[in-house]
Amino acid sequence: MRTPEEATGGWPQVARATFVRDARTAMSYRTGFLLTFVGSVLNILGIFFLSRAFGETLGPNLDRYGGTYFAFAVVGVAISTFMAVGMTGISSRIREGQMMGTLELMLLSPNRLGVLLFSSSLWSHAQSLATLSLYLLAGAVLGMDLGRANLPMAGASLALSIVAFDALGLIAASVVIVIKQGNPVSLFFGMASVLLSGVLYPTSVLPQGLQALSQLLPLTHALELMRRSALAGEGIDTLWRPFLALALLTAVYFPIGLWACARAVRIAQTDGSLAQY
Repeated sequence: MRTPEEATGGWPQVARATFVRDARTAMSYRTGFLLTFVGSVLNILGIFFLSRAFGETLGPNLDRYGGTYFAFAVVGVAISTFMAVGMTGISSRIREGQMMGTLELMLLSPNRLGVLLFSSSLWSHAQSLATLSLYLLAGAVLGMDLGRANLPMAGASLALSIVAFDALGLIAASVVIVIKQGNPVSLFFGMASVLLSGVLYPTSVLPQGLQALSQLLPLTHALELMRRSALAGEGIDTLWRPFLALALLTAVYFPIGLWACARAVRIAQTDGSLAQY
């Protein structure tokens, strides 16, 4: 007996069709691409001038990350964009489906819920990869040293980070399905991560209690992995602790997110609110 994915051509076909649709829609708004490019360049310039003004005050706290605040902050801002996409990409598509009246039809398809949800965020992740490349290129032009980067370790860390952020996105999406407007989960994790995960400053400057709380946030470990692998050239032999911590958080949040989305859909179907917005 064929699975739902086999009956509709398989999950790769579903993912490809969704990606192509979203790409064509986005590319029809060329001004948006230009504004994204300009915004990224302005962010890099802001970080550059900020590093010249205050970077030296962090001193020894940056030694394990290559020693320069500019590179430290560029990686922090770049990876935080992946977190933002992971937490809002799926839920924004669900909200769009609610507003356009297509959510119920999408969920009635024979494909698995997880396939539909993750396919809806593929284009957003592709845009994040392009933004990351732009950040690194602009950073290199302004003096950011990537000569010691451990590319295999950085790539593996980025891939695991994306899955971890998407796990949080599933939890956020489940709340959107039920309450419709607003995204309190994304707001909470976003604010907590910016404050505690060390986007613009090392977590070592935080009080011990806040440092302990930061260990529950995927972004904390993602930044540790990306900075030390891309800027200091470290590998799994020295980064196994943050890598394991991120993997464990992913293993916890991911099934919770899948269960929460399935539960939210059942609740919305039962009370008849799935098609409401």
